[in-house]
Formats: sequence, C-alpha cells, structure tokens
Amino acid sequence: MINDYYSILDVKPTSTEEEIKKNYFRLAKLCHPDVNDNDPDKKEEFRLVNEAYSVLIDKKKRIEYNELLRRQTKCSKSAVAIKEKDSRSASLAFSQAKEAMRSGGYEKATLLLKSALRFVPDNPEYLSWYGFCLGMTNSNLHEARDACKKAIQMEFYNADYLANLGFVYFKAGLKKQAVKYFKDAQKWDPENAVAKQFLSKLSSGQKLEPGPITKLFSSVKQLLKA
Repeated sequence: MINDYYSILDVKPTSTEEEIKKNYFRLAKLCHPDVNDNDPDKKEEFRLVNEAYSVLIDKKKRIEYNELLRRQTKCSKSAVAIKEKDSRSASLAFSQAKEAMRSGGYEKATLLLKSALRFVPDNPEYLSWYGFCLGMTNSNLHEARDACKKAIQMEFYNADYLANLGFVYFKAGLKKQAVKYFKDAQKWDPENAVAKQFLSKLSSGQKLEPGPITKLFSSVKQLLKA
C-alpha cells in the first residue's frame, strides 16, 4: 500500500499547485518538531507532510503517483471482486451440502463442504459440518476432529459445533471426550438435538456402536434448514 499523499496534505486529486502549497505550509507549521517539543508522533507527521509535498508539487512525480494510485485501486477492486465471487461459490456449495445431508448423502456433502472450504477456509460453519460429515462417513477422523476444533476456537459458544465435535469423538470411540462436548453443548443450549439424543441414550445404558447411525440424526435435518 502506498501512502495517500492527498489525504496527508488534506487536498484533492484535482487541487491546484497553489492549494497544495497553501496546505503544506499550514500543516508543516502545525507539526514542525520545533513547536512540538520534538514529539515523535509530530516528527513522523512532519516527515509525511514533506514527503507528500515533494511528490504532489512536482508535475512529473504527481503524474507517476496518480498512476500508482490508479493501479492500486484497480487491484483492490479486483481483489474484492474475487473475494465476493469465492464467497458466493462457497455459499452455494454449502447450500448443496446441507441438502445432501438432509437426504443422508454424507459422502456427497463432504465433497461439497471441502469445496466450500477451498473458497473460504476459515468459515466455522463449513468447518464444523465438514468434520461432522467426515464422522458420519467414518473417514479421516483426525481431520474431522481438527476441523471441528477449529470451528469451536472461532465460536466457542456454538452448541451445534460443540455437539459435532462430541459426535466425532464418539465415532473415534472416545466416549469420555464425547460426553464432555455433548455436555458443553447443552450448557449453551439445553435443547441441542444431537447432544440431547446422545446423552439420553448413553445415560440410559443403551449401547451405541460407532458406525452409520443415521437414525439418531433425524434432528439434523432441522438443524440444517435452508
């Protein structure tokens, strides 16, 4: 990023040389170190004012500077456009993943969520449900755990994310850790469907074997409303 010399001198790109000179002398007088007890901030301000003036008062330098500004603005707009496009692509992939999950297509949902994360890698919702889907397909549980943990680091209060991590631990056969996260989920949301169902069955002594347990997740369809 290049310095905004126009803002530093409080002038516009259309300002004349006289306007630039007038503002320069006014600002230089205000921030001169001799009248500010050598204040470090004022020294830096004085340096920038002089730097801006030396560029904007010189016709050739000003033309070159304006071209740099134009290129920077163009690049910034391009970067914003790319980011917006990526966000739309990720959102579409997530919507399709939710639809796949509602119909029990967890392998398809996993691929769609992986695609969404390629566009927006730090979205906690995508991360958590990606981990959940990996758990449902019983594949790469270490990656599932890491994805769910990362989501919780960003939104530690989200009961759904906590329950999803509990589910992943359950699938890994780590009952103690699973129960911890299910209980954490219920602290934030006592009615969390996934945590509630698991804790109910575990407390009643029902044996839950790791593997496809789609029957437990009729409530997931409600969690994933479009």
